[in-house]
Amino acid sequence: MPTAGKRPVRGQEMTEARAADKKAGSKPKGDVRVGAMKCNVCLAPMTNYANVKQHYESKHPKETCPTEESFAK
Repeated sequence: MPTAGKRPVRGQEMTEARAADKKAGSKPKGDVRVGAMKCNVCLAPMTNYANVKQHYESKHPKETCPTEESFAK
């Protein structure tokens, strides 16, 4: 049981430091590309239309790539 003025043990100090780091530098949850574009077939997130077009050509060659206007919101 720590008393006033005593330095906490190393294990406790590390645990407290990790908790403080988690609070200070929390990463955004989920995919950072949210709100961009998604493949209509497999729902893979894309950052721009050029990536969507390339994705359709390589992953879904039998499907037709939707127009860029269809992704506009």
